[in-house]
Amino acid sequence: MHGGETNLGRRIFAISVAFFLILGLFFTVSGCFQGETPETPSGKQLTVRDDSGNLLVISKEPQRIVSLTPSNTEILFALGLEDRLVGVTTYCDYPPEAKQKPKVGDLNPSVEKIVELDPDLVVAKKTLNADTIAALRKLGIPVLCVEPESIEGVFRAIRLIARVTGTEKTGEALIREIRKQLDFVKEKLATLAPEERVKVFIEVGNEPLYTAGKNTYVDELVTLAGGINVAADVEGYQMYSSESVVEKNPDVILALDSYYVDVQSDISKRPGWEKIKAVQEGRIICPKDPDLLNRPGPRAGQAVEEVARSLYPGLFQ
Repeated sequence: MHGGETNLGRRIFAISVAFFLILGLFFTVSGCFQGETPETPSGKQLTVRDDSGNLLVISKEPQRIVSLTPSNTEILFALGLEDRLVGVTTYCDYPPEAKQKPKVGDLNPSVEKIVELDPDLVVAKKTLNADTIAALRKLGIPVLCVEPESIEGVFRAIRLIARVTGTEKTGEALIREIRKQLDFVKEKLATLAPEERVKVFIEVGNEPLYTAGKNTYVDELVTLAGGINVAADVEGYQMYSSESVVEKNPDVILALDSYYVDVQSDISKRPGWEKIKAVQEGRIICPKDPDLLNRPGPRAGQAVEEVARSLYPGLFQ
């Protein structure tokens, strides 16, 4: 009797020990896998490759962020990170709250001022901030480079910044909202016949005359807004001859340099431009906020809609 109880007790004890050993092993293995593939940066190490090709290792969610370009500043605000943003450039003026942030200089920012702000993340653009980025990395300051030069590039930039800052859900919601705005414009333009599409000259500088050719952000905005860029024969932002504009005879002139040039007065002095259809019909568009069209950022959908409304006002009544 007592021997049977003893053997039974031993079996129960052995089974209990085995159970807890297996349970402990499960949690240990589970914990290892979570550490190797973190889904969020919160409390875990995260490695991302940014648009400069650099591998950035983040061990904790950044709480003190400095932005070195206006487009990145707009993305940070759109992700709800304004309270973590401790420094911006003098060009960072949207949203209006950005003007109240401490300044680190212009597009050639002061490394000393950035260091004084004690950032745990600097969001930059290599094509504009290469020297500053190199100096900051030598000091061990984490730098995330994003290069949004297209709408898909904007989506990529939003996702990169959102991942590093732990705001992925907000980032995806923001992208969905931009896509919704683009779909709205596409739907409005659906009845537009190919021959009804207007020819557009995009002016981004006047002395010398500069335009936005193919594979530029502004060209993409105009194309999605239903326009035909007459300077699609050049790539990037290039000088363009006045004679070529007269020859192409655009229906509309989109003047993105209107914030510092009296475009109407300037055009009236250009030889031969009085023959251009856009000039004759007074279709010279001077955006109220040229930065809306110049900055690849979270207002991309709004930018496309504004251009489309200017090109085809009748479709948006």
